[in-house]
Amino acid sequence: MKMRWIFFIFFTVATNTLINFDAYAQSLSDISISSEVIPQGGICLISTRNDGDVPPDVDWLDGKVYLNKSSDGRFFQGFISTDLTDEPGMYQLTVKAPSGDYERIFDIEVIAKEYGERRLTLPDKQVDLDDETWKRVQKEMAVVSALWEAPVLMPQWTLPFQIPVQGEIVGSFGRKSFINGQLRSPHTGVDLRGASGTPVKAANHGVVVLTADHYFTGNSIMVDHGGEVFSMYFHLDAIHVKKDDNISRGQVIGLVGSTGRATGPHLHWGMRIKNARIDPLMLVDLSKELER
Repeated sequence: MKMRWIFFIFFTVATNTLINFDAYAQSLSDISISSEVIPQGGICLISTRNDGDVPPDVDWLDGKVYLNKSSDGRFFQGFISTDLTDEPGMYQLTVKAPSGDYERIFDIEVIAKEYGERRLTLPDKQVDLDDETWKRVQKEMAVVSALWEAPVLMPQWTLPFQIPVQGEIVGSFGRKSFINGQLRSPHTGVDLRGASGTPVKAANHGVVVLTADHYFTGNSIMVDHGGEVFSMYFHLDAIHVKKDDNISRGQVIGLVGSTGRATGPHLHWGMRIKNARIDPLMLVDLSKELER
């Protein structure tokens, strides 16, 4: 798979002045970050040594970054994410000991990225919606929006994340969408080609928070992986899980289809981290690099 805009060389950033050099202070001197530059819609991984089973407090873009133990228990790890609409510039990542006695600050640069565009032709009635259909869409949008406001589940995910369907990429992330010549919302996932009935596998462990048949996305599944990490699986032919199910990475949760507003059988797979729409393939690429 072609690597995207992300640097996989881990580094240790110069240590700020620490008040005391006890075990926790030492762990904060061993922070590694997978990149000091993140494109819009991108991610990087922060990792800090586990000294005492209590993760440090991490703040990014005025919000908490949730960390989880690595599979061997030696590190705490979490994702820093940027949305497609985040303004380019320098931002601060703050890492603090739970006591608040020790703190380190890193400068992370968010850079602009041009993802290109796509042009689709659909029946007019699927683009210029009548009043009844628009009311349905608004209700469905409200249901999804409520998921981002729900209480945060503690991280369930473990590395690596995996791609749900091994198929050709027929719709890449982030492209501006022109439908029947009208500019619409950018493409916030990846479209993976697959024959109808192809098994769709969960990208990671988590809890099913939505199963529904929505106008645009058809038969849909949304999974909360904890720590404000969500995955979405759209246009399914069939759904094999139900709301509140605990699922495992690699578990078959549905089948590829063409329900909703789709031009043919495929899986639309989306990921959000802290409500930032991120490139799912970047997450998979980063996971693979960390396994090497």
